[in-house]
Amino acid sequence: MAGYEGSTETEVRRVERMRLPNGYDVMQLNAGETSLMYRNIVTGRAYLQHGVTLTPGGTVFDVGANVGVASLFFHWEAASRVFAFEPAPRCYQALAANFAEHRIRGAAYPFALSDRPGRAVLTNYPQITAMTSFHADRGYDEQLTRAFLANSGFDTDDIEEMVADRHDSETLTCELRTFSEVADELDGEPIDLLKINVEKAEVEVLRGIAERHWPTIRQVVVQLHDIGGRLHELRQELTERGYRVGVAQDPLLTGTDIFELFAVRPTGGAR
Repeated sequence: MAGYEGSTETEVRRVERMRLPNGYDVMQLNAGETSLMYRNIVTGRAYLQHGVTLTPGGTVFDVGANVGVASLFFHWEAASRVFAFEPAPRCYQALAANFAEHRIRGAAYPFALSDRPGRAVLTNYPQITAMTSFHADRGYDEQLTRAFLANSGFDTDDIEEMVADRHDSETLTCELRTFSEVADELDGEPIDLLKINVEKAEVEVLRGIAERHWPTIRQVVVQLHDIGGRLHELRQELTERGYRVGVAQDPLLTGTDIFELFAVRPTGGAR
């Protein structure tokens, strides 16, 4: 289990119950953020594009789970066995509560996946938890928020008012493990879907997959920041590993370097 160290003067958000449009309750920290995740993941089915499907009862790794909206979607959609990873403690508190209340098969873990075990400093944005990152850059992150709001139809004055103080942060020291450490504990069972949304740490997560485990992974969905040609490199690597790869960008992220990469093994991977 992970330990956390840190202090902050930013607002401490409580875990609160919220009723979703589908009638289910979710434990969460920020109603606006949760509503956005619901529209994107559940209504928009953001992770089921470019041929990605869910095998009923299959195993899903939800890396960068936040409060668990994606984990809940996988549970509702296909009764998936979900292993979710979220190092930010308040997000993890909500995630664990959602696993318990909705009886999601699998487990929620309070640590991050990376390229090696250890500990690292996480920058947490309590008011925009989805942007929490091991590679935070306030100026860069504020520009992403401005672009998102502009694409959503807000004018410049409103955007500046909305961005002000939104990226006040706290730092936390969190535990790191690797994909393969966890996979070994599961006896190398096939992974139906590996979903990664970790705010600029996606390469580290993928580097934590030992060669022996790649054939067991049927599908990969990665939200990535195209920094230094990362999109081309990962697309090429996954293609060479036998995946059929597609790329998309959310229209609300037009003009940013954030893309979604979808990789599917035509043969279905190892059995």
